Amino acid sequence: MEAIAAPICVNSFPEMMPQLLADLPSYSNRVIQRARKLERQEDTFSYVIEAGLPDFRPLALKQQQFTPSAADTTEQVFFSTLNRQYIKNQTITLENHHWLFVTPSSQGWAVVHLLSALHQTEPGAIAIPPRNATNGSVGKAIQLWLRDYNAYCPE
Repeated sequence: MEAIAAPICVNSFPEMMPQLLADLPSYSNRVIQRARKLERQEDTFSYVIEAGLPDFRPLALKQQQFTPSAADTTEQVFFSTLNRQYIKNQTITLENHHWLFVTPSSQGWAVVHLLSALHQTEPGAIAIPPRNATNGSVGKAIQLWLRDYNAYCPE
């Protein structure tokens, strides 16, 4: 496993995101390992191999809201992960797409919500709708990374 370098403290979430994505496979794989049962008959866990480049073009959600009572400081970003799963003697590679929402808090950046969807590779396949992945391995890994970043880079 690669050693994780100390973060470089930056002022904005877009500047921080490349660091998060570089560390995300290591953080995710540690979350996955902690979740595994020691006495298992079969191992079907995925391992995160790589996290893709971020896309900060937000979807326009303001038109779908009631009149806000507070300023919206939520940032959103899209990224993908490449996962590998080993089942018996077979290797399966999966691409997942993620839509992350974060907001500044009194302790630094915090996860609001994470939606994830599996990339469909077969033409004509029915798209799988996004699922709430805030408490999944990638969501927990992002929360842990932000905890560490916020501790190292207090505002």
